[in-house]
Amino acid sequence: MNLQTTSHQIAEALAADVRGGVLAPGEMFPSERDLCERFGVGRNVVRGAIGNLQAMGLIEQQHGHRPRVAAPNLSSVVLGVRDAARFFLAGTEGRAHLEQARLFLETSLVRHAVHHATNAHVARMIEAIEECDVSISDSDAFRNADVRFHRVLAEIPGNPIFVALHEAFVERLMKERTLPSNFDSYIRRSNEEHKQIASAILDKDADRAEAIMTEHLARNFASHFRDALAGSEAP
Repeated sequence: MNLQTTSHQIAEALAADVRGGVLAPGEMFPSERDLCERFGVGRNVVRGAIGNLQAMGLIEQQHGHRPRVAAPNLSSVVLGVRDAARFFLAGTEGRAHLEQARLFLETSLVRHAVHHATNAHVARMIEAIEECDVSISDSDAFRNADVRFHRVLAEIPGNPIFVALHEAFVERLMKERTLPSNFDSYIRRSNEEHKQIASAILDKDADRAEAIMTEHLARNFASHFRDALAGSEAP
């Protein structure tokens, strides 16, 4: 049995203890020595298992202290997947895949919003739009408000998976995207499209909302890759 397989099996056994209530949230994990004795392995194997449990969101660990059992939540699990996926999403092709996934997700979400958004949801979208309007000269503030606008769409279905996906992938994509050379006109147009999306939701026009969202995301996608290509061709 190799080191990786053994660490994985130990992690699965300990995860089963957490799920079964043998190890409760907040409780300290058994010591490395105890785990070595229980499973008949060395410390390196146990440490590998602890690393697997951290990736699963089942451990809270502070430097110099024994790890404690954590109550996993969906966001922490998906964030762990995001970190593991960085290798596959790096580079132009990986970002293109992520942009395509975002397009599929958000066009579906905006159609859902047309029929299910509450007044409170729309009010929060408008609040984000207004903040974008007053943050035209502040790229960081604009991006934060932009993220909040799109996050509302992820919250409307009431499904935590969509929110977790937004936090793990969409928010990262939006905040890490290189600013275009025509930044001022770019973000003014972007926020105008936010207003059109909100208007289509209020008018209960799903086709218009989807069409505007598609144009909005496709333009962002094209602008980013045009600038990336220009940068790669620069002398």
